[in-house]
Amino acid sequence: MTVADFVESNLGTDLRKKLERIGTGGASNQKGSKYESFFAVAKICSAVASSLKNSSFDNYSVSTQELAFVDDICYQVHDLKEKNNYQAKNSSGSPSSWTKDIEERCAYQKDIDLNYHGAKVSKSVLLVSSRSKCQRNIKKIPVSMRTFCYCEYFPYLESSVELILAHQPLRKDLEAICAESNLQTLDTAFKIIHSSWATHNSSEKRTVGDIVGEAKRISRPNIFHGLIPVRQVPNWLMEKCASFNGCGARVQSGIVYVRYNGLEISVPNAPEDLTPELERNLLDAKKVDAFMQLLTNFTKQSFI
Repeated sequence: MTVADFVESNLGTDLRKKLERIGTGGASNQKGSKYESFFAVAKICSAVASSLKNSSFDNYSVSTQELAFVDDICYQVHDLKEKNNYQAKNSSGSPSSWTKDIEERCAYQKDIDLNYHGAKVSKSVLLVSSRSKCQRNIKKIPVSMRTFCYCEYFPYLESSVELILAHQPLRKDLEAICAESNLQTLDTAFKIIHSSWATHNSSEKRTVGDIVGEAKRISRPNIFHGLIPVRQVPNWLMEKCASFNGCGARVQSGIVYVRYNGLEISVPNAPEDLTPELERNLLDAKKVDAFMQLLTNFTKQSFI
């Protein structure tokens, strides 16, 4: 049974037609808008940041334009069987107002989520770009519906840099994902995740693990340092550094760094065991300057 069949069987033919009209309208506006896609990436970043300790990225999925009464963005938390549906309105005017129509659509969506999709928790959210409109909308939601109907504020900015600067939760999530606070790095990470999100058919549900995994693969060099497992400096590298006066190695955010005389080189793919070729090239270096240059060359090659 399809969603449309379920709606017709349980809610009537007229509501099936309404559901299909909503779906047609969404499909004609692929990806909705920059506002919707920026919000989707923010949700992806939030899920990744909250999953760093146990790498449970596949516990979350994000999709858009599914056949639904509240259909712009769908965000699911699988272990909780929680389904969150967002209707995005980038407006401070009447299109972003809480209305009887959105109220009815939220009620219908709850029925579909619980009785068709098998969710235990269904939440429908009117997402608006005006903080004052959000506050007014919250007051309009009937008390009896406030356990599953919400209005949320998410700012609209023209560029990702502006959004990162304006929206502190997103910035904190990106800082956790990248394990640094440099704005250029955070913006690059946002754009790479956005590319992974926007270049696929997002009506097909993908887990956050799928999305961020692809983002990490296409990042050259890899800037998603927060996703790298905890590691130690390989023994061969520690011993080689110790053979040079003032040369040392350390690990920060999963990345191995070698430092000498104020120069620091990151060696993100430092192997635990050396191949014969690497042993000849790296361990045979007699001078620290030559060793540092060999490490630099090795790091460049590891990104190819």
